[in-house]
Amino acid sequence: MATARDVEEVVQKLASDRARPRDVRVKLLGTWLQGDRAPTFCRLLARNTARAKPGHLASGATWPFLITALAKCVLADIAAKRRGATRSAAAGMLRAAVRCAEDARLSVAGHSLLLVSVAKQLFSHILEVIKDAPSFQLEYSPILRQLLTVKEYRYQMKPRTYSNLVVLYMKKVATGFDANFSNQASSKEESFRCTWTLHVLLENPPGDYPDTMREEVLNGFCAIFSHIRRQGGWKAD
Repeated sequence: MATARDVEEVVQKLASDRARPRDVRVKLLGTWLQGDRAPTFCRLLARNTARAKPGHLASGATWPFLITALAKCVLADIAAKRRGATRSAAAGMLRAAVRCAEDARLSVAGHSLLLVSVAKQLFSHILEVIKDAPSFQLEYSPILRQLLTVKEYRYQMKPRTYSNLVVLYMKKVATGFDANFSNQASSKEESFRCTWTLHVLLENPPGDYPDTMREEVLNGFCAIFSHIRRQGGWKAD
């Protein structure tokens, strides 16, 4: 049976300035979010999140508290310019935590949108990480797609954040066509994932498109088609 102390113990070490304690707690968190222990742990977080008053969600055993701690952990790993599996572990655990927080089977009946208080920060965090550390894209793009499909979450996103995400993924799609004309399967898969994420972004804006956004999207598509033509994938009549 999970307790608030279990959550706080994990989060305290995630906030450590030292890499080793963070790594240990990331692994420990994985044992709580996976397998037979997941239901009690996740429902504890769900209940506490639902009961917490506005302004008190960034502390205690709540989903926003845990998600925020994991995001800071990822940033600490990036700042330290660490390499290898350990760096990916924190990002992968953030992806798992978001998935668990949104899983109705691991929640409490009658309560949803448990991440609404941190949605704005999460979108900004995702942009910052994918822009500065492209190697995290494998873990962060699924988080972005999942959050975008929830209206109440995407409406929390700043218009500028959305615009920057669209432009970023349009550039990735355009340059990704190099992979489509190569024999590298992994590069082709990455190109597909970028195209998929761009599609979800364009389908789920946080409101109406401003005029400046429309122009950026048009320019982005022009760049994509121009790149396809240069690669020989399309010929004008």
